[in-house]
Amino acid sequence: MLISKQSQLDSFVQDLRAATQKGAPLAFDTEFLSEKRYFARLCLVQVLAPLENGVIEAAIDPFDLDLAPLLALIADESVVKIVHSGSSDLQILWQSFETPARNVFDTQIAAAFLGFGHQIGYADLVRKITATSLSKTMQYTDWSVRPLSAEQIEYALADVRYLPPLYFHLKSELERRGRLNWAITEFERGQQKAVRVQNDEESYKRLNLSGLNRKPLAVLREIARVREELARASDKPPSFILPDLALIQMARQQPKTIADLRAVRGVPGIPDHQAKRFLAAIQTALESDPKTWPVAHSGERPDPRLESIVALLGVVAGARATAQDVSRNYLAPRDALFALANWWLSGRDNGTPDEELSILSDWRGEILGRDLLKLLDGDAVIALDKATGLPELRAN
Repeated sequence: MLISKQSQLDSFVQDLRAATQKGAPLAFDTEFLSEKRYFARLCLVQVLAPLENGVIEAAIDPFDLDLAPLLALIADESVVKIVHSGSSDLQILWQSFETPARNVFDTQIAAAFLGFGHQIGYADLVRKITATSLSKTMQYTDWSVRPLSAEQIEYALADVRYLPPLYFHLKSELERRGRLNWAITEFERGQQKAVRVQNDEESYKRLNLSGLNRKPLAVLREIARVREELARASDKPPSFILPDLALIQMARQQPKTIADLRAVRGVPGIPDHQAKRFLAAIQTALESDPKTWPVAHSGERPDPRLESIVALLGVVAGARATAQDVSRNYLAPRDALFALANWWLSGRDNGTPDEELSILSDWRGEILGRDLLKLLDGDAVIALDKATGLPELRAN
């Protein structure tokens, strides 16, 4: 069913709420258009709640509807929401309506704790758990075009139709293996990340900063901020305002006039009002207190021991992930191992491990992180376990 009238939506949400009050979870998915835009445009919301003898399901056309009743249900902490790889879905609800999705169960994340690998796709997970093969014919549909065909609606609803059986199966397995709290930790991290407010003054950090000293970095910070503001105001990707390489060249050359700016390599024929904004930003950076300028990368070569230490930690992490049947990328991503090795090589000068060393906390610390510290401190050694054939740590 496609809902395109407010009265239909209000009635549908009442039925959903009645189902969730009896303990039913709420499965949802979104279709959106993000190409050539700053803000992704929400084009469709698919929602389903299982009943004892069937389901309540609908695809909701959001273009001319007030979604507030549905959004209140998604934000309701007492209702379990089921998604698959839901980071984009959670982000678009926050960006479009400032609605935080709470009490979320992500089947992709859950599967990573049960030996299904890292970031398994929805269709593959459905096939492995329910033995059902899903169509992929509408995978690249432009969901902003109206009217939607019956085939498109059916394809969209399939994206939520199998979420409840995945949820019940995965949740049961997580509970049986004592891993539900591990998964919940990652679900909550995803919810927090979705509502994180972007700081325009930090946008320059996404660029290649190599070779820039403090003054060009100060300029880059200001003009990157202006680019974000212009992109947001026109609903265009930042690169449509100015390419990254042009922005970096501007930071290096620091033009003072519109003619100077347009002479910078890679700068297109931007309108005068935008050129003036960039020139003002450059001037602001140059007149600012040098003490406030970003710290430049030292350019020093990393500690030559770092790669060897990370490789050693990786051996243990890979073996532990295999033994625990957990995705290695969730347990110990390479950047987490580098952060741990750097912290240890610095003599732990940073004091208590921070968020960047999450490998020492939560479930990661429980099954791996604290053992890696023992290895680094010389309190454990690596040996082959005869039973499993895997490298394992033993007390030194």
